[in-house]
Amino acid sequence: MNVPKLRFKEFNDEWQPINLADIFQYFSTNSLSREQLSESGILKNMHYGDIHRKYNSIVNENKEITSYVKDINYVNKYELLKNNDLIFADASEDYEGIGKAVEVVNVNNNIVSGLHTILARDNSNVFAPMFKGYYFNSPTVHNQIRVLANGFKVYGISKESINKLNIKIPSIKEQSKIANTLYLLDKKIELQNKKIEDLKLFKKGLLIKEFNNKKSSNKLKECFDFGKAGGTPKSTNKDYYNGYIPFLSISDMTTQGKYIYYTDKSITEAGLNNSTAWLVPKNSIIISMYASYGLVSINKIDLTTSQAMFNMVINKNYVVEYIYYYLYYLYISNFYNSIVSTGTQSNLNAEQIKLLDIYIPCYNEQKRIYEQFSKIDFKINLEQKKINELLYLKKGLMQNMFV
Repeated sequence: MNVPKLRFKEFNDEWQPINLADIFQYFSTNSLSREQLSESGILKNMHYGDIHRKYNSIVNENKEITSYVKDINYVNKYELLKNNDLIFADASEDYEGIGKAVEVVNVNNNIVSGLHTILARDNSNVFAPMFKGYYFNSPTVHNQIRVLANGFKVYGISKESINKLNIKIPSIKEQSKIANTLYLLDKKIELQNKKIEDLKLFKKGLLIKEFNNKKSSNKLKECFDFGKAGGTPKSTNKDYYNGYIPFLSISDMTTQGKYIYYTDKSITEAGLNNSTAWLVPKNSIIISMYASYGLVSINKIDLTTSQAMFNMVINKNYVVEYIYYYLYYLYISNFYNSIVSTGTQSNLNAEQIKLLDIYIPCYNEQKRIYEQFSKIDFKINLEQKKINELLYLKKGLMQNMFV
């Protein structure tokens, strides 16, 4: 039967198939690059990159779209968006992101659809407001879009591909209930994110207040017993990978933050022995040197890293977490921008890290500072757990409420 696995109890009719070629009217969109856009103006523009990176399934034009067309001569050249128009990103370097769609609400007749987008309008009114935004991003539809995508390094979809989608919809009343439920859940997630951002800003302000203008008394190299960059086993040798030794990446640091409890990749003992990688003992400090330079973490497991990270075994006379917070302060205050080597890619190097000036108070003061900021981090982690629970709930609904 054409019914979802999860459904409101008052509905029992089967979902009915529709032909999108009969439903959607498509309009031309512009090809304006980022250089042709600005942060102010009279005509707003929806760029495909923002669809991928910034927007959820439902986009409130009044609050969320802040990109404008520089040249006002474009005002009358393209179709202005209307309420509940559906915008697809028709290109993506990421296979998972191809065909992401957003439904635009609270439209004020001053926005156009931009580069690498497809503008689809439901003139037959078979969709309830906001239902399209969620339905076309559900696994039910998105898995079909991925199959229809073409390309090698950059994936693309077309209007013809969209028209081929196997679409089934319920009554307008059921659509509305599904859309409103998911929208309210998104609002809860948004509020929860705001709580976390406020806590992070509070923490940043305290860090700057704590360390700004403090006279540095030591070099970082005085604080560790051993410090060295990691190394990467030869990537073409399969015998060096998928072993039992954790191998840290920049993405692991970005995802986990302060403490590292696991890694996505691992190497074998042969990989360790045939490279400059070394086993970094837990409770060491790791700082990234390449590309995303200045990221800092404490590993809670023994692990290895690539040469893109400098790893320090901290002397027992210093509080590890205090060193972490001072280095994190340098990161958020953009200190590293003043010392990185420039070129094709901006990097730090091991000598620069060793010679970093660091303010070191007495041991008890180090503990006080560490405990102060750990309490804030504990609150942030609690709020993050709440978001994770909400995201897990939404994922389940998106998987099971659609046919």
